[in-house]
Amino acid sequence: MDEYYLKHNIFHHKIRPRTPRHNGKVERSHRNNNERFYSFLTFYSLENLRNQGKIYLKRSNNIPMQVLNFLTPIEMRNKLLNS
Repeated sequence: MDEYYLKHNIFHHKIRPRTPRHNGKVERSHRNNNERFYSFLTFYSLENLRNQGKIYLKRSNNIPMQVLNFLTPIEMRNKLLNS
């Protein structure tokens, strides 16, 4: 990752753990996952959790997001990889 950051002039620094004011996007993502996935479904086994998780990720990675200029996470990933 360090090579990628240097190549694309990205400054990367770590923040202190459990500091919501510094990682609001991550906290928001965790809240969305809890509201849309963990609190909504019932899991019967670890394998069942993994299967439902794959379905959820496939669905959520194809939802356009304002923060990504209304691209889906998959589209943004492809755009970044191709640039």
